[in-house]
Amino acid sequence: GTKADAESQDPDSTNSLESEAPRDYFLKFAYIVDLDSDTADKYLQLFGTKGVKRVLCPINYPESPTRFTHCEQVLGEGALDRGTYYWEVEIIEGWVSVGVMAEDFSPQEPYDRGRLGRNAHSCCLQWNGRSFSVWFHGLEAPLPQPFSPTVGICLEYADRALTFYAVRDGKMSLLRRLKASRARRSSSLASPIDPFQSRLDSHFAGLFARRLKPAFFLESVDAHLQIGPLKKSCISVLKRR
Repeated sequence: GTKADAESQDPDSTNSLESEAPRDYFLKFAYIVDLDSDTADKYLQLFGTKGVKRVLCPINYPESPTRFTHCEQVLGEGALDRGTYYWEVEIIEGWVSVGVMAEDFSPQEPYDRGRLGRNAHSCCLQWNGRSFSVWFHGLEAPLPQPFSPTVGICLEYADRALTFYAVRDGKMSLLRRLKASRARRSSSLASPIDPFQSRLDSHFAGLFARRLKPAFFLESVDAHLQIGPLKKSCISVLKRR
């Protein structure tokens, strides 16, 4: 299929949804993600344009100025710069991070600065084999929710927000919404400072001044994901390859 044109919406419409919302609402913003082979690190094996797995032996990809050289990452084709977009990822195995990265971020950055969520040009949801967390600009915020193999990602340019959901049985359960908070009134009572939210307040809006791409980081040697959702039979076939 072709990539769907994402239309703008009321910036507060998604914010008004309850923590569990119908998946059908988000499907009208569906964005077809195809993995860009010219960005894939040499330790990532692609299965068409939808699946990717980290491998031990390097793959002899052709040289490309957009290819990651120090991080096991791959980007989606195309770039997003307005409107609302929604896509889903199926975590098949291992430690993975899913999110967005600025189109103009250098793929030659060293590992400590080039990883998804470890800089001001990207942010992500990470599954580390035990728990979820979100990363932005080098800071991590742990999440209490249990594992969900299907993750929904909603990018809203009008609201300058990125939201992650656990997708189960046609329902969306909120994992975390990343957005700079509105300025507090000076008369409001002081509250404990959340370093992660403070970082969002200072830098997150700047991410939306750039064209963004869906981004994927496969952290463990057995990491494997698919642009989803997938049926169980499809997952079984991929894991046997």
